[in-house]
Amino acid sequence: MNIVIKKLSPNLLKDFLFFFDNIAFADHKDWSGCYCVEPHLCQAAESELPKGIESNCRQIAIEFINSGKLKGYLAYCDNEVVGWVNANDKNNYEKLQAQKELLTDEDNKKIKSIMCFIVAPKHRRKGIASQLLMQICDDSKSENYDFIEVYPYRGVSEEFHYFCGPIEMYKKNEFQIYKDLNDKFIMRKCL
Repeated sequence: MNIVIKKLSPNLLKDFLFFFDNIAFADHKDWSGCYCVEPHLCQAAESELPKGIESNCRQIAIEFINSGKLKGYLAYCDNEVVGWVNANDKNNYEKLQAQKELLTDEDNKKIKSIMCFIVAPKHRRKGIASQLLMQICDDSKSENYDFIEVYPYRGVSEEFHYFCGPIEMYKKNEFQIYKDLNDKFIMRKCL
């Protein structure tokens, strides 16, 4: 399978929206209204959002993509989006800044955070998330980041809760456990 990975930009907005509108959660409608904006919202703002397909997260995503606030990568196969990863500077995620247990004492370090992977149902378990991860690692190194940080959940049993990425994928890509929390880990890769 030939995968092409593109960094999200306003000129890819239509592709991003089509993926979230029609493909990303075709098999899990409860999450269909997320548009991957939740990590950029403080908990107070998030609690104000309606749930489900009618959510205004779509409009927020449009605004965030056009302003450059929402960053990540789209994976394409045969000119169709088959995957997405939300990856951005750690300081740009309001949710991370609000969760004290996810903060570190390394304010002088440049940290890229990966918040979410979404792969189209018919393309799962084909290495697309791993390819997205490798692209982030390559780009983050050239962008002079010190670390890449990820937040996988412990003991995930349901497929949909792998949205933070599986621990095994990170270990294969030289991520180490940096902090052990009750329900998740902070894992890092030094660049």
